[in-house]
Amino acid sequence: MRRPIDRPGIMLVLSPSAEESRGWGEKEWHDFCWEFIREMDKVNEVYYKGRLHKVKPTNLTQTQLFAGLHRDSKSGILHLHLLGNRIDLLGNINDAHFIGERAMKVAAIINQRRGWKDPMAIRGEHIRQIVGDCMDILRGMPEFRWWTYEAELRKRGYEVRLNRDIMNEVRGYTIKMGNSSYKASELGTDRRLLASRLYRTWVQLHEQHEVPVTEDRKPAQPKQDGKSPIIPVPQPKKKDEDYVESPVKPKPKEPQETAVPQSVKHAEQEMYHDSFCVGGRDYDLAIPMSAYQVMRDAVEVAHGAAQTANDVLRVAMLLFLNYVDTATTMAESVGGGGGVESDWGRKKDDDDEWWARRCAHKAAWLCKPMRRTFKR
Repeated sequence: MRRPIDRPGIMLVLSPSAEESRGWGEKEWHDFCWEFIREMDKVNEVYYKGRLHKVKPTNLTQTQLFAGLHRDSKSGILHLHLLGNRIDLLGNINDAHFIGERAMKVAAIINQRRGWKDPMAIRGEHIRQIVGDCMDILRGMPEFRWWTYEAELRKRGYEVRLNRDIMNEVRGYTIKMGNSSYKASELGTDRRLLASRLYRTWVQLHEQHEVPVTEDRKPAQPKQDGKSPIIPVPQPKKKDEDYVESPVKPKPKEPQETAVPQSVKHAEQEMYHDSFCVGGRDYDLAIPMSAYQVMRDAVEVAHGAAQTANDVLRVAMLLFLNYVDTATTMAESVGGGGGVESDWGRKKDDDDEWWARRCAHKAAWLCKPMRRTFKR
């Protein structure tokens, strides 16, 4: 008996530009759709974050499919929604790993064949436009307020979604332009528009034209006007010059688990500390601040899950420091399930940020609620 699958369908959106689809009728859209499906079934490898991944080809040509053609409510551009069953007509499961990367690869093949503009070039243009608008908005803001930033982006035609934690602090956001969504981490190469760095970017932009703001000067908190809530952005605490930071407490040794000491290269870095209890034992963890920020931006909480983003973050920190058994225990205590593969670990070519991102994704998977079935 086959185990239940998480996602019963594969959803794709085919959206050629208005110029590329000008004058198309039902036959042209039908031919374009089947051209896309046939090319999707040929994909057996994709590039993701600079690495080549082998994937199992789909069998969409022998799968139940539904295609719906309609116009975008704002732009009026026609686009096609394609929905396919995860199980094909032969009873096999269509692999959905890297489905977005597969679609981008197919789009590039079709665009080259038809002489259209490359989708990655279009994506790059969109990102540059969004980054330019975001920087213009920050320059024009006399005071830093999240709701002002969001409202100004909406005025320019973007859809914005702020991701807040249980303390109502913004941990990330996405901007939608047309049918494409962009995370803050994808905007620009300097990562100045991340939620955790946005206030700092606003300060830097205003230092060029206004009175300089020193590091130890706290930003003036704007008064509440009774109309819109003002979300203050927490500032990192500045350590006293005379303050001597106590060393991290040694971690208790656990079976099948070894603590990885901080390397020499971390000695000069700013560290993030967190202390908590798991299974009756106290843990005082420290990881580089840069790795923590990447981890925090990459953490996702499953819809309807009992755990919070902070729980997933702590599981990710334990994985980062190679406390695999403790991370599994904590994930189970917050409603997650599953385990870690025997070959899990940091690879030689993994830098801190890449390893932090891997740990965040693994922590989200560990904390995902496990389906349990009972037999009579």
